[in-house]
Amino acid sequence: MGRRKPGTYPYDYTPGDDRRFVDSGVGGTLRVLHGPGRGMGMTEGVVCRVEVLDGDGALLDEAEAGTLGKEHRLRGTVPGDRVEVTVSAHHESDAESELTTRTVVLTGDLADVVRFGVGPGWDQVAGADAGELPRGPASPTPQLWGAGVRLRGARPG
Repeated sequence: MGRRKPGTYPYDYTPGDDRRFVDSGVGGTLRVLHGPGRGMGMTEGVVCRVEVLDGDGALLDEAEAGTLGKEHRLRGTVPGDRVEVTVSAHHESDAESELTTRTVVLTGDLADVVRFGVGPGWDQVAGADAGELPRGPASPTPQLWGAGVRLRGARPG
């Protein structure tokens, strides 16, 4: 399997990345998604914070809008671990955040994908990330924005 250009639609990983992941012993990966927009990394106007806690409530990882442009390995995890992921986000013109928390079980199988998030445009962001909707040239607005996560190697807990 040859290496393809990073950032290829709909996922931002390559077959080489998958091979390296399988050998790493890590339970899953996380990518923060924002939009809608062509690159799904559109952070213009979107304020977002993501926290990942292990089963004991210890912080495994945290990110803010724009800090995880690529998939990020959830270090310190193994397949079978339960983690709690919290997404808190809002459009910069609105001070009150929307919040969602989900518990997922890490499987170590990158074909297992869980997406969730907040905002009136979240369905568009998730659909574009999954390849179900085209990525348009739109930018986030106070009426149409979304922020969330894609967890690979995870299933709902």
